[in-house]
Amino acid sequence: MAIELVSGATTDKLTVDVTSKAARVTLYGTDGRPINTAATYGISSFHTPPATPNNLVIIEGSSTKTIRILEMWIYTQTTAAGSVQFFLKKYSTAATGGTFVSAGTPVPFDSNNAAATPNRVGHFTVDPTPGTAVGTIRAVTIATPVLRAASPAGIIELSGVNMISGSQAVGMEQSLIQPITLRGTSQYLAIDFNDVALVAGQIHQYSIVWTEE
Repeated sequence: MAIELVSGATTDKLTVDVTSKAARVTLYGTDGRPINTAATYGISSFHTPPATPNNLVIIEGSSTKTIRILEMWIYTQTTAAGSVQFFLKKYSTAATGGTFVSAGTPVPFDSNNAAATPNRVGHFTVDPTPGTAVGTIRAVTIATPVLRAASPAGIIELSGVNMISGSQAVGMEQSLIQPITLRGTSQYLAIDFNDVALVAGQIHQYSIVWTEE
């Protein structure tokens, strides 16, 4: 049982862990959920990858902050229905060469957040030479839909997956697993296609959410 120190206000509590003897403070909202106070950012973009891609989408670390990735979604659509396999890989040295395209300016979840600091966030239209791989964290195979008639015409149906959790559930996911963490600009996380030929007409959208501390 933890020891609690309570001030005159019943909502002010400092908890001392009985095992580690460390003081712990956790902020909760009115719904009882823990509040994430770290500066949080998101970005999303759309692209057509090269013919036999390796690093499709990347987020690199920061020279001043510790980057923790919460979500990394990839959506795909192809000319004919089929399936594709994506790999989530972590690298210890930066990718070189290729043609990199920035996803744009990251959006802060709170207007009080400072500007985001990852070295690069975006995708490649010409394959780079990947850095030194730490390893593959996750491999996911998903079915790919095709362009279908809709009203208004031209709506594209996409199939997507959050490569961090492996889930296809829509919406912000709060995972209990340790976040994938990037320390320094040489470390990066990539959604990779393992140099396999694309399915005909394959195009992508992606969305990334991360915190900085």
